[in-house]
Amino acid sequence: MHALIFTFMKKLNFTLFALFLLIFCSCNTKVDLYSDKGESTIIYSLLDTSADTNYVKVTKSFVGDATVLAQNYDACNYQIGEIDVNLIHNKRIVHNVVTYDTIKMYPIQKWLPYDSTSTFYSGCYQTYYYTTQKLTAGKEYRVVVKRNDGTVVYGETTTVDNFTIIAPLENAKINYDSEATLQVKWQNKGESIKTNAAYFELVAYFRYWELQPGATEKVEKEIKWVINSGTADKLFSSHDGWYFISYKPQGLFSIIKNNEYLKNNSPYGVQRGIKKIRYEVAAIGDELYNYLIINNSSSAIQDTPEYSNIENGVGLVSARVTNKRFVIPNALTRQKITNDYPEYGFIYDPNEPTD
Repeated sequence: MHALIFTFMKKLNFTLFALFLLIFCSCNTKVDLYSDKGESTIIYSLLDTSADTNYVKVTKSFVGDATVLAQNYDACNYQIGEIDVNLIHNKRIVHNVVTYDTIKMYPIQKWLPYDSTSTFYSGCYQTYYYTTQKLTAGKEYRVVVKRNDGTVVYGETTTVDNFTIIAPLENAKINYDSEATLQVKWQNKGESIKTNAAYFELVAYFRYWELQPGATEKVEKEIKWVINSGTADKLFSSHDGWYFISYKPQGLFSIIKNNEYLKNNSPYGVQRGIKKIRYEVAAIGDELYNYLIINNSSSAIQDTPEYSNIENGVGLVSARVTNKRFVIPNALTRQKITNDYPEYGFIYDPNEPTD
């Protein structure tokens, strides 16, 4: 049996669009791809212009019994020195010769502690390739892997353009008694543009500090609130680079009310204080969007995801970008949270939160 097992990220639920789970070096995420072409090089990378460091994960398929070899790290992974990994960009033609700028990617190993519940690869090192060089928004990049046998495997993507968030208006405070609109503006060198992102997700985090009875130090906590997601043409209406997401802030109250942590960790005397709410907008490129569509296909014919944008190999190279903004919930909203859920110990402070 020819099989490729890649324990890098999990199959995503397209409806919820768990974009933020796609973080490199995470040991609890997974993608399963299969190949019937024998041994192949597999590349996975999400290039992020908002990140300080970008990673590439390179593995290989194997030929044999998957129940045995999939648990053998060396059967699925290259040793350091067996491959050379680079990012190339800024393509140009001079005197009929094509040249690129090259960003060298260096190997780094992350130790994964032993986990008896893990199907594959724990109690060992995982190898990734990284660069700390800042990437440019809206530019084409190619991830190139050169094997010692001379085979060149590569995939390319265009990085997602940068954007700013206004939620809902500049310096405005959030009132959860009425409908709100979050505004996103995409820019390139100060000019408003139409976004090149394929899919978006808006998530907010209700942030608070907590002081349990008998404790001497406050602990920072947050509750995730998935607000909206969709493609640019369906989710947003745009004008001169502006995109708008309308939502009902009242949904936050049910998120707080039904939070399992608050339900199970609110003894008498617990104190909690409300902080600024963090809004995050994430956007991804066409390649990852296409993978999500195919991976969640309801086709009765297709058994495994077929999408790959890797030449001479298998995998995915795409792009993402995230941005965030902290917003103060207004006094009426903070007071309502305090009054409606006294069992959770929230304290109303007339002074606006500063963090």
